[in-house]
Parts: sequence; structure tokens; C-alpha cells
Amino acid sequence: MGAAEQPLERKVSEIIGTMPVLVLAIKDPPDPESLRGDIERNAIGLLSSPKALALRPAPDDWLGRHSYRVEVRCSGLWNNRHVGERHDPAFLERLEQLIG
Repeated sequence: MGAAEQPLERKVSEIIGTMPVLVLAIKDPPDPESLRGDIERNAIGLLSSPKALALRPAPDDWLGRHSYRVEVRCSGLWNNRHVGERHDPAFLERLEQLIG
């Protein structure tokens, strides 16, 4: 990380540090076909859907608007993999069972 990036990295860490977090214990190896992969793929697909974006657009001052990745700038998520993919509607039931 260059010296010019340090203030932005600190700002991102401050913002992320205030966010609530839910940790799920998933004991399978990371793999696209694993439960872990299923949750990642479907959560990103759901949160980046046009309907979700209409309900909660990223604020104008969101730092992701400065990303070189169009998926990050447009989705409001710090991710580009799985953005815009369709989610499986049964995903929410699987997630609810994990949260229990």
C-alpha cells in the first residue's frame, strides 16, 4: 500500500469497524459448490439485484464510487464476483436455518 492510499484505507477501516457483523460457523472447505460458496454467491446476487439496489442505493459519498471496478461502483458492494447474478429464492430459507 502506498502512502497516498493510507488515508483512504484508514477511512474504510473506520467505516467497516462500525458495521454489525453476523458470523456463521460453516465447516466445509471453501469451494464454489460448498455451502460457503452458496451463501456468498446468493447473498451477493440478492444484494446486487435491481430491486435491492432500488430499496437501498449506495449513498453519494460511498467510497466505492471511486473504485475502478464498475461492478463495485454500481452495486454498492465491495465485491465484483457474483454481482448481478440471479439468486436462488430458496437461499433465504437455507440462510434462516443457519442463523437458527
